Amino acid sequence: MKSIGFFNNKGGVGKTTLICNLASSLAINKNQKILIIDADPQCNASAYLLPEEQLEQILLDDQHNSLDSFYEPIRRGQGFPNELPTIIRSERFQLDLIVGDPKLSIREDLLATDWASTRNGEPRGFQTTYAIKELISRLTDYDFVLIDMGPSLGALNRSVLLAVDYFLMPLSVDIFSLMAVENIIKSFDNWKSSLEEAIKRHHSAEGYNFQIANKDVEWNLQFLGHVMQQYKAKTKGGVRQPVQAFERIITKQKDEITNLCKSFGVDPSNVDLGVIPTLSSVVPLSQQAHAPVFDLGAKDGIVGSQYTRVSEAGQYFHDISESLYARLV
Repeated sequence: MKSIGFFNNKGGVGKTTLICNLASSLAINKNQKILIIDADPQCNASAYLLPEEQLEQILLDDQHNSLDSFYEPIRRGQGFPNELPTIIRSERFQLDLIVGDPKLSIREDLLATDWASTRNGEPRGFQTTYAIKELISRLTDYDFVLIDMGPSLGALNRSVLLAVDYFLMPLSVDIFSLMAVENIIKSFDNWKSSLEEAIKRHHSAEGYNFQIANKDVEWNLQFLGHVMQQYKAKTKGGVRQPVQAFERIITKQKDEITNLCKSFGVDPSNVDLGVIPTLSSVVPLSQQAHAPVFDLGAKDGIVGSQYTRVSEAGQYFHDISESLYARLV
């Protein structure tokens, strides 16, 4: 099983659209068993993957175990819970989902406080920090576990990134997305050095290394690659190219991506997973239908020339899933 966090410090980069459609493409075209964990308190992935009535029923059900509830026994000093969060099926996307929970934003305080304990080498701190990793370690029935994350460098996202095998970065072509990459590099370097010192302190105080699923925890996050999204394109010689205004930012972003690759020891020429130009005409229909872009049809309001747009849009996601699958399987 491979776990991947979809992360960028900047919002509005098409992250949720990417993770849901890419996951569905892997499930349908590659026959992979996929689970999405919605770890964004805004719950956009849950709202995309499930019809409103179903999502409302789940969130109001007292028997539903949310991702947030996984932290409650830890907060009380009782250790990791025995029961997993409730797993829901998204029929149109043909994948499973752990629904998001707005209360996760409140867990930032617990995670931030216990990160200080982690840095001191205290077992309680490690347990809170690695709760998501503990959860992922139990999801061995899946081929891929993909995690949707909010656009912050806060404690919740740090715990997710310490839990997953890889992170994938959706990028948009703007100056703020460019600056976000620089923030990510600085934060990751700081987290890595802090964690390495924390592990030493824990071993010195306790006489053993903290483990999840019988494996010592360590900094092992890998950069899987990026997907460039949301630029206006022109066609030249039959090839889609960004217009000149975006080309300048793309050039600068490549420099920052190269710096990010250096931090992770990755070849910069091997991190471009694909490109998704603006899909404004079909994404809203996809969201309204709670269906992947490439599965839209007449019942979802597709008419006339929109079928061509649906086919083109779907191919972008299929191409990215092919690239990702080839690298990891």
